[in-house]
Amino acid sequence: MRKLLIMTLVLSLMGLTNGVPSLSASKPSTWYRDQVAVVMWHHIHDLAQSGDTITTQLFKDQLKYLRDQGYQFITLQQFKAYLAGSSVPDNAVLVTFDDGYESFYENAYPTLKKMRIPAVNFVITKDLENPLASYIPSLSKDEIIEMTHDTNFIDAQCHTNAMHTKTANGEAPLTTELTINGKKESEQQYEARVLADTKTCIDDLRVLYPATIDSLAYPFGIYDKLAATILHEGGIDYAFTIVPEMTTRNVDRLQIPRINAGAPWITPEGLHNTIIRHVVSVNHPFSDVNLKEVVEQLGGQLTQDKDGTIHMQYRGKAWTGKLNSNRVTGPVGTVNTLGKSIVLKNGHLSINLDDMEKLLGVTIVYNPNIKKFSTRRTPNAAK
Repeated sequence: MRKLLIMTLVLSLMGLTNGVPSLSASKPSTWYRDQVAVVMWHHIHDLAQSGDTITTQLFKDQLKYLRDQGYQFITLQQFKAYLAGSSVPDNAVLVTFDDGYESFYENAYPTLKKMRIPAVNFVITKDLENPLASYIPSLSKDEIIEMTHDTNFIDAQCHTNAMHTKTANGEAPLTTELTINGKKESEQQYEARVLADTKTCIDDLRVLYPATIDSLAYPFGIYDKLAATILHEGGIDYAFTIVPEMTTRNVDRLQIPRINAGAPWITPEGLHNTIIRHVVSVNHPFSDVNLKEVVEQLGGQLTQDKDGTIHMQYRGKAWTGKLNSNRVTGPVGTVNTLGKSIVLKNGHLSINLDDMEKLLGVTIVYNPNIKKFSTRRTPNAAK
Protein backbone atom coordinates (compact mmCIF):
# COMPACT_ATOMS: atom_id res chain seq x y z
CA MET A 1 0.00 0.00 0.00
CA ARG A 2 2.83 2.34 0.89
CA LYS A 3 4.52 1.66 -2.48
CA LEU A 4 1.28 2.45 -4.25
CA LEU A 5 0.96 5.79 -2.42
CA ILE A 6 4.56 6.72 -3.25
CA MET A 7 4.07 5.87 -6.93
CA THR A 8 0.87 7.93 -7.05
CA LEU A 9 2.70 10.91 -5.51
CA VAL A 10 5.58 10.62 -8.03
CA LEU A 11 3.19 10.49 -10.99
CA SER A 12 1.29 13.50 -9.66
CA LEU A 13 4.49 15.52 -9.36
CA MET A 14 5.49 14.53 -12.89
CA GLY A 15 2.18 15.82 -14.17
CA LEU A 16 2.70 19.15 -12.41
CA THR A 17 6.11 19.68 -13.99
CA ASN A 18 5.01 19.22 -17.59
CA GLY A 19 3.72 22.76 -17.98
CA VAL A 20 0.65 21.40 -19.80
CA PRO A 21 -2.36 19.39 -18.62
CA SER A 22 -1.21 16.08 -17.20
CA LEU A 23 -1.46 13.32 -19.80
CA SER A 24 -2.29 10.83 -17.03
CA ALA A 25 -5.52 12.70 -16.39
CA SER A 26 -8.68 11.95 -18.33
CA LYS A 27 -8.33 13.39 -21.82
CA PRO A 28 -10.65 16.23 -22.78
CA SER A 29 -12.59 15.77 -25.99
CA THR A 30 -11.34 19.11 -27.28
CA TRP A 31 -7.84 20.55 -26.96
CA TYR A 32 -8.67 23.52 -29.21
CA ARG A 33 -11.23 24.82 -31.67
CA ASP A 34 -11.34 27.03 -34.76
CA GLN A 35 -7.61 26.80 -35.46
CA VAL A 36 -5.20 24.39 -37.12
CA ALA A 37 -1.88 22.91 -36.07
CA VAL A 38 0.11 22.78 -39.32
CA VAL A 39 2.82 20.22 -38.56
CA MET A 40 6.07 19.79 -40.52
CA TRP A 41 8.31 16.82 -41.33
CA HIS A 42 11.19 16.38 -43.81
CA HIS A 43 12.89 12.97 -44.03
CA ILE A 44 11.54 9.60 -42.80
CA HIS A 45 14.40 7.09 -42.90
CA ASP A 46 15.55 4.21 -40.72
CA LEU A 47 19.31 4.52 -41.38
CA ALA A 48 20.04 8.18 -42.11
CA GLN A 49 20.61 10.47 -39.16
CA SER A 50 20.17 14.24 -39.00
CA GLY A 51 18.24 16.90 -37.14
CA ASP A 52 15.53 16.66 -39.81
CA THR A 53 15.29 12.87 -39.97
CA ILE A 54 13.12 10.50 -37.95
CA THR A 55 12.52 6.76 -38.20
CA THR A 56 9.44 5.20 -39.74
CA GLN A 57 8.43 3.85 -36.34
CA LEU A 58 8.64 7.24 -34.65
CA PHE A 59 6.56 8.75 -37.43
CA LYS A 60 3.91 6.04 -36.96
CA ASP A 61 3.98 6.53 -33.20
CA GLN A 62 3.57 10.29 -33.51
CA LEU A 63 0.53 9.98 -35.78
CA LYS A 64 -1.08 7.22 -33.70
CA TYR A 65 -0.56 9.18 -30.49
CA LEU A 66 -2.11 12.32 -31.96
CA ARG A 67 -5.08 10.33 -33.23
CA ASP A 68 -5.50 8.64 -29.84
CA GLN A 69 -5.49 12.06 -28.19
CA GLY A 70 -8.40 13.18 -30.36
CA TYR A 71 -6.61 15.09 -33.11
CA GLN A 72 -8.34 15.15 -36.50
CA PHE A 73 -6.33 15.29 -39.71
CA ILE A 74 -7.53 17.51 -42.56
CA THR A 75 -6.67 17.91 -46.24
CA LEU A 76 -5.02 20.93 -47.83
CA GLN A 77 -8.38 21.70 -49.47
CA GLN A 78 -10.12 21.70 -46.07
CA PHE A 79 -7.38 23.94 -44.72
CA LYS A 80 -7.83 26.48 -47.51
CA ALA A 81 -11.61 26.36 -47.06
CA TYR A 82 -11.10 27.07 -43.34
CA LEU A 83 -9.05 30.17 -44.12
CA ALA A 84 -11.87 31.27 -46.42
CA GLY A 85 -14.42 31.01 -43.60
CA SER A 86 -15.54 27.38 -43.43
CA SER A 87 -15.57 25.42 -40.20
CA VAL A 88 -12.78 23.04 -39.25
CA PRO A 89 -12.90 19.96 -36.96
CA ASP A 90 -11.83 20.36 -33.34
CA ASN A 91 -8.14 19.56 -32.81
CA ALA A 92 -7.46 19.99 -36.54
CA VAL A 93 -4.01 19.04 -37.88
CA LEU A 94 -2.54 19.52 -41.38
CA VAL A 95 0.41 17.22 -42.12
CA THR A 96 3.12 18.78 -44.31
CA PHE A 97 6.47 17.57 -45.66
CA ASP A 98 9.28 19.65 -47.16
CA ASP A 99 11.82 18.82 -49.89
CA GLY A 100 10.02 16.05 -51.80
CA TYR A 101 12.31 13.23 -50.68
CA GLU A 102 11.77 9.72 -51.99
CA SER A 103 11.60 8.60 -48.37
CA PHE A 104 8.13 10.14 -48.28
CA TYR A 105 6.96 7.62 -50.88
CA GLU A 106 8.86 4.69 -49.35
CA ASN A 107 8.32 5.22 -45.63
CA ALA A 108 5.72 7.92 -44.91
CA TYR A 109 3.14 7.33 -47.63
CA PRO A 110 2.37 3.69 -46.69
CA THR A 111 1.56 4.79 -43.13
CA LEU A 112 -0.47 7.79 -44.27
CA LYS A 113 -2.42 5.65 -46.74
CA LYS A 114 -3.12 2.90 -44.21
CA MET A 115 -4.27 5.39 -41.56
CA ARG A 116 -6.03 7.52 -44.20
CA ILE A 117 -4.24 10.65 -43.02
CA PRO A 118 -4.00 13.51 -45.57
CA ALA A 119 -0.66 15.17 -46.27
CA VAL A 120 0.96 17.69 -48.58
CA ASN A 121 4.56 17.45 -49.77
CA PHE A 122 6.35 20.59 -50.93
CA VAL A 123 8.52 19.50 -53.86
CA ILE A 124 11.71 20.97 -55.38
CA THR A 125 10.67 20.45 -58.98
CA LYS A 126 14.08 20.66 -60.64
CA ASP A 127 14.84 17.31 -58.95
CA LEU A 128 11.97 15.64 -60.83
CA GLU A 129 14.13 15.34 -63.96
CA ASN A 130 16.76 13.21 -62.23
CA PRO A 131 15.51 12.20 -58.78
CA LEU A 132 18.52 10.05 -57.89
CA ALA A 133 21.01 12.81 -58.65
CA SER A 134 20.11 14.91 -55.60
CA TYR A 135 22.07 14.53 -52.36
CA ILE A 136 19.07 12.75 -50.85
CA PRO A 137 17.05 10.83 -53.46
CA SER A 138 13.92 12.72 -54.46
CA LEU A 139 10.41 11.80 -55.51
CA SER A 140 9.97 10.88 -59.15
CA LYS A 141 7.14 12.01 -61.38
CA ASP A 142 5.73 8.48 -61.41
CA GLU A 143 5.71 8.32 -57.61
CA ILE A 144 3.84 11.62 -57.35
CA ILE A 145 1.35 10.46 -59.99
CA GLU A 146 0.79 7.17 -58.15
CA MET A 147 0.24 8.74 -54.73
CA THR A 148 -2.04 11.53 -55.92
CA HIS A 149 -4.12 9.21 -58.11
CA ASP A 150 -4.40 6.32 -55.65
CA THR A 151 -5.78 8.64 -52.95
CA ASN A 152 -7.71 11.88 -52.82
CA PHE A 153 -5.80 13.17 -49.82
CA ILE A 154 -2.12 13.37 -50.86
CA ASP A 155 -1.01 16.66 -52.42
CA ALA A 156 2.21 17.87 -54.05
CA GLN A 157 2.91 21.60 -53.96
CA CYS A 158 5.88 23.91 -54.52
CA HIS A 159 9.16 24.27 -52.64
CA THR A 160 10.41 26.39 -55.58
CA ASN A 161 11.90 24.94 -58.73
CA ALA A 162 15.58 25.76 -58.26
CA MET A 163 15.86 28.13 -55.29
CA HIS A 164 16.35 25.63 -52.48
CA THR A 165 19.99 26.67 -52.16
CA LYS A 166 22.07 29.32 -50.44
CA THR A 167 24.69 31.67 -51.81
CA ALA A 168 28.31 31.62 -50.67
CA ASN A 169 27.32 34.27 -48.13
CA GLY A 170 24.54 32.09 -46.77
CA GLU A 171 21.76 34.14 -48.36
CA ALA A 172 18.61 32.71 -49.94
CA PRO A 173 18.12 33.15 -53.71
CA LEU A 174 14.43 33.78 -53.04
CA THR A 175 15.18 36.97 -51.14
CA THR A 176 18.50 38.02 -52.65
CA GLU A 177 19.61 39.76 -55.84
CA LEU A 178 22.24 37.32 -57.09
CA THR A 179 25.60 38.10 -58.63
CA ILE A 180 25.81 36.33 -61.98
CA ASN A 181 29.00 36.40 -64.07
CA GLY A 182 30.36 39.11 -61.78
CA LYS A 183 27.32 41.36 -62.18
CA LYS A 184 24.62 41.84 -59.59
CA GLU A 185 21.02 41.43 -60.69
CA SER A 186 18.86 44.51 -61.02
CA GLU A 187 15.60 44.55 -59.08
CA GLN A 188 13.75 43.86 -62.34
CA GLN A 189 15.99 40.87 -63.12
CA TYR A 190 15.51 39.53 -59.58
CA GLU A 191 11.73 39.78 -59.85
CA ALA A 192 11.76 38.15 -63.31
CA ARG A 193 13.89 35.25 -61.97
CA VAL A 194 11.58 34.58 -59.02
CA LEU A 195 8.50 34.79 -61.26
CA ALA A 196 10.02 32.40 -63.79
CA ASP A 197 11.03 29.92 -61.10
CA THR A 198 7.53 30.03 -59.61
CA LYS A 199 5.88 29.49 -62.97
CA THR A 200 8.15 26.52 -63.70
CA CYS A 201 7.39 24.92 -60.34
CA ILE A 202 3.63 25.32 -60.78
CA ASP A 203 3.68 24.10 -64.41
CA ASP A 204 5.83 21.06 -63.61
CA LEU A 205 3.44 19.89 -60.89
CA ARG A 206 0.25 20.81 -62.70
CA VAL A 207 0.86 18.22 -65.43
CA LEU A 208 1.24 15.40 -62.88
CA TYR A 209 -2.21 15.46 -61.30
CA PRO A 210 -5.47 17.41 -61.52
CA ALA A 211 -5.22 19.79 -58.59
CA THR A 212 -4.75 23.49 -58.07
CA ILE A 213 -1.05 24.27 -57.52
CA ASP A 214 -1.12 27.44 -55.46
CA SER A 215 0.87 26.68 -52.30
CA LEU A 216 4.56 26.90 -51.42
CA ALA A 217 6.86 26.33 -48.46
CA TYR A 218 9.67 28.88 -48.18
CA PRO A 219 13.09 27.20 -48.54
CA PHE A 220 14.75 27.23 -45.10
CA GLY A 221 11.79 29.32 -43.93
CA ILE A 222 13.44 32.47 -45.36
CA TYR A 223 11.17 35.10 -46.87
CA ASP A 224 10.40 38.81 -46.93
CA LYS A 225 7.52 41.00 -48.08
CA LEU A 226 8.88 41.53 -51.59
CA ALA A 227 9.49 37.83 -52.17
CA ALA A 228 6.00 37.00 -50.90
CA THR A 229 4.50 39.62 -53.20
CA ILE A 230 6.32 38.26 -56.26
CA LEU A 231 5.31 34.68 -55.41
CA HIS A 232 1.71 35.81 -55.13
CA GLU A 233 1.94 37.49 -58.53
CA GLY A 234 3.27 34.18 -59.89
CA GLY A 235 0.26 32.21 -58.65
CA ILE A 236 1.07 31.32 -55.04
CA ASP A 237 -1.85 32.07 -52.72
CA TYR A 238 -0.64 30.16 -49.64
CA ALA A 239 2.95 30.22 -48.37
CA PHE A 240 4.21 28.31 -45.33
CA THR A 241 6.92 29.43 -42.90
CA ILE A 242 8.68 27.59 -40.07
CA VAL A 243 7.42 29.93 -37.34
CA PRO A 244 6.09 27.58 -34.61
CA GLU A 245 2.57 28.85 -33.99
CA MET A 246 -1.02 27.77 -34.52
CA THR A 247 -2.84 28.91 -37.64
CA THR A 248 -5.96 30.97 -37.04
CA ARG A 249 -8.34 32.25 -39.68
CA ASN A 250 -6.92 35.78 -39.62
CA VAL A 251 -3.38 34.62 -40.48
CA ASP A 252 -1.55 36.23 -43.40
CA ARG A 253 -1.94 33.54 -46.08
CA LEU A 254 1.63 34.18 -47.22
CA GLN A 255 2.95 33.68 -43.66
CA ILE A 256 1.33 30.45 -42.48
CA PRO A 257 3.13 29.09 -39.39
CA ARG A 258 4.12 25.46 -38.83
CA ILE A 259 5.11 23.34 -35.83
CA ASN A 260 8.11 21.06 -36.34
CA ALA A 261 7.65 17.35 -35.68
CA GLY A 262 10.52 15.97 -37.75
CA ALA A 263 13.43 15.93 -35.29
CA PRO A 264 14.54 12.63 -33.72
CA TRP A 265 14.14 13.94 -30.17
CA ILE A 266 10.46 14.88 -30.65
CA THR A 267 8.52 12.11 -28.96
CA PRO A 268 4.80 11.59 -29.59
CA GLU A 269 4.05 13.07 -26.17
CA GLY A 270 6.47 15.92 -26.83
CA LEU A 271 4.75 16.78 -30.10
CA HIS A 272 1.38 16.81 -28.37
CA ASN A 273 2.70 19.03 -25.60
CA THR A 274 4.25 21.41 -28.13
CA ILE A 275 0.93 21.81 -29.91
CA ILE A 276 -0.87 22.39 -26.62
CA ARG A 277 1.65 25.07 -25.63
CA HIS A 278 0.90 26.98 -28.85
CA VAL A 279 -2.90 26.90 -28.70
CA VAL A 280 -4.48 30.36 -28.67
CA SER A 281 -7.87 31.53 -27.52
CA VAL A 282 -9.43 32.78 -30.75
CA ASN A 283 -12.07 34.81 -28.91
CA HIS A 284 -10.52 35.28 -25.47
CA PRO A 285 -12.76 36.80 -22.79
CA PHE A 286 -10.35 39.52 -21.71
CA SER A 287 -10.89 43.25 -22.01
CA ASP A 288 -8.69 44.39 -19.13
CA VAL A 289 -5.71 42.40 -17.87
CA ASN A 290 -3.27 42.33 -14.98
CA LEU A 291 -0.49 44.60 -16.31
CA LYS A 292 2.40 43.21 -14.26
CA GLU A 293 1.42 39.59 -14.86
CA VAL A 294 1.13 39.98 -18.63
CA VAL A 295 4.32 42.04 -18.99
CA GLU A 296 6.31 39.42 -17.09
CA GLN A 297 4.77 36.54 -19.06
CA LEU A 298 5.86 38.31 -22.25
CA GLY A 299 9.42 38.49 -20.89
CA GLY A 300 9.40 42.11 -19.72
CA GLN A 301 9.68 43.82 -16.35
CA LEU A 302 7.39 46.16 -14.43
CA THR A 303 7.97 48.14 -11.25
CA GLN A 304 5.98 50.83 -9.44
CA ASP A 305 7.25 53.70 -7.29
CA LYS A 306 5.56 54.77 -4.08
CA ASP A 307 4.14 57.84 -5.84
CA GLY A 308 2.32 55.61 -8.33
CA THR A 309 4.80 56.00 -11.21
CA ILE A 310 4.89 52.84 -13.32
CA HIS A 311 8.07 51.71 -15.11
CA MET A 312 7.78 49.08 -17.82
CA GLN A 313 10.58 47.50 -19.87
CA TYR A 314 10.11 45.21 -22.85
CA ARG A 315 12.49 44.18 -25.65
CA GLY A 316 15.02 46.87 -24.77
CA LYS A 317 12.46 49.67 -24.68
CA ALA A 318 11.03 51.52 -21.69
CA TRP A 319 7.71 53.19 -20.87
CA THR A 320 6.64 55.32 -17.92
CA GLY A 321 3.10 55.96 -16.77
CA LYS A 322 1.00 56.90 -13.77
CA LEU A 323 -1.74 55.14 -11.88
CA ASN A 324 -5.21 56.50 -12.87
CA SER A 325 -3.77 58.12 -16.00
CA ASN A 326 -4.14 57.24 -19.68
CA ARG A 327 -0.90 58.96 -20.73
CA VAL A 328 2.25 56.84 -21.09
CA THR A 329 5.67 58.17 -22.08
CA GLY A 330 7.48 55.78 -24.37
CA PRO A 331 10.91 55.55 -26.04
CA VAL A 332 12.50 58.85 -27.09
CA GLY A 333 9.94 60.78 -25.09
CA THR A 334 6.93 59.89 -27.23
CA VAL A 335 3.62 60.30 -25.41
CA ASN A 336 0.95 57.65 -25.93
CA THR A 337 -2.68 58.26 -25.03
CA LEU A 338 -4.46 55.09 -24.01
CA GLY A 339 -8.15 54.48 -24.56
CA LYS A 340 -8.57 53.77 -20.85
CA SER A 341 -6.55 54.76 -17.80
CA ILE A 342 -4.34 52.33 -15.93
CA VAL A 343 -6.23 51.60 -12.71
CA LEU A 344 -5.98 49.47 -9.60
CA LYS A 345 -8.38 46.52 -9.76
CA ASN A 346 -8.53 43.78 -7.12
CA GLY A 347 -5.18 44.99 -5.80
CA HIS A 348 -3.45 44.76 -9.21
CA LEU A 349 -2.59 47.26 -11.94
CA SER A 350 -5.11 46.83 -14.73
CA ILE A 351 -4.76 47.89 -18.38
CA ASN A 352 -6.98 47.47 -21.42
CA LEU A 353 -5.54 44.65 -23.56
CA ASP A 354 -6.02 46.54 -26.84
CA ASP A 355 -4.19 49.53 -25.33
CA MET A 356 -1.33 47.26 -24.26
CA GLU A 357 -0.98 45.78 -27.76
CA LYS A 358 -0.84 49.23 -29.35
CA LEU A 359 1.63 50.43 -26.73
CA LEU A 360 4.06 47.54 -27.23
CA GLY A 361 3.42 47.16 -30.96
CA VAL A 362 2.68 43.42 -30.70
CA THR A 363 -0.26 41.05 -30.93
CA ILE A 364 -0.94 39.39 -27.58
CA VAL A 365 -2.64 35.99 -27.42
CA TYR A 366 -3.87 33.86 -24.54
CA ASN A 367 -3.41 30.09 -24.21
CA PRO A 368 -6.30 28.64 -22.18
CA ASN A 369 -4.49 25.31 -21.73
CA ILE A 370 -1.54 26.74 -19.82
CA LYS A 371 -3.29 29.99 -18.80
CA LYS A 372 -0.58 32.29 -20.10
CA PHE A 373 -0.22 35.26 -22.44
CA SER A 374 2.37 35.44 -25.21
CA THR A 375 3.15 37.53 -28.27
CA ARG A 376 2.11 36.43 -31.73
CA ARG A 377 4.97 36.33 -34.27
CA THR A 378 2.69 35.85 -37.27
CA PRO A 379 2.15 37.95 -39.28
CA ASN A 380 5.59 39.50 -38.97
CA ALA A 381 5.18 43.15 -39.89
CA ALA A 382 8.94 43.57 -40.22
CA LYS A 383 8.98 40.93 -42.93
